[in-house]
Amino acid sequence: MLELVGQVLAYSGVGLVVLVVGFFVIDALTPGNLGALVMEGNPNAAVLAATALVSLGLILWFAIFFTGAGWHGLDDALVYGAVGVGAQAVGFVVLDLLTPGKLGVVCQEEKLHPATLVSAAVQVAMALVVCASLT
Repeated sequence: MLELVGQVLAYSGVGLVVLVVGFFVIDALTPGNLGALVMEGNPNAAVLAATALVSLGLILWFAIFFTGAGWHGLDDALVYGAVGVGAQAVGFVVLDLLTPGKLGVVCQEEKLHPATLVSAAVQVAMALVVCASLT
């Protein structure tokens, strides 16, 4: 049982690292401090950050579930988590290139902007693509 607890802690650690890296990548793609914007009550920043984190959590769940439990799947979870972070970043950048204006700037607006919902949808869609590739 102690070994299983160690594995749970290790997977949780990998998951936390992927989530933190994912948050900082989205923060780097948007102007200003994403965390500060969320804490100031900005709905656009909150939707974007929350969707990115939930989407990465979904990728991690699939990575852990489909690569198998135990110590040998730990590196797979980290690799697939990193792939998820990269895929979400690429999706955000591509959407930004395809739409007029800058999506990152929309994140700073005080009123919820429809483009934020589209950005959130891209985050979820990219996560689902990565998840489907793991099955």
